[in-house]
Amino acid sequence: MMTSKTIMYAFLKQTYDLYEKAQQINSRMEANEEGIVESLEMLFANRQESIRQLEIFMKQRNFKWTAEELSIIAQLKEIDQQLQPLIINLHQSFFTQIKRITETKEISKKYSGAYQGMVTAGSFIDKRN
Repeated sequence: MMTSKTIMYAFLKQTYDLYEKAQQINSRMEANEEGIVESLEMLFANRQESIRQLEIFMKQRNFKWTAEELSIIAQLKEIDQQLQPLIINLHQSFFTQIKRITETKEISKKYSGAYQGMVTAGSFIDKRN
């Protein structure tokens, strides 16, 4: 069985990896390598699992953080302060891209509908002598 200290170190590594990956993502989503956003999502999922495991430990009777775990928590807070602006920026970039895609789809629908009703009722034959 994993200890709270082991989970804390895993959580610290996951948070650091998340920070590193978030720094690599370009705010212009089309400029990113394929799969980089998905890898960020996977890091979030793994980190969430560590949080869930830590919550189980915290609910135990007489639970207290050790000095080493408190040190890890301080490191986590530092990384988190640097991570938050990156995540906010990425969120805004995603929102902007989704908005742009939606607008493009709407414009596309307007133009594609304009040519749907056109019927050519005959043909024109050019007779040149």
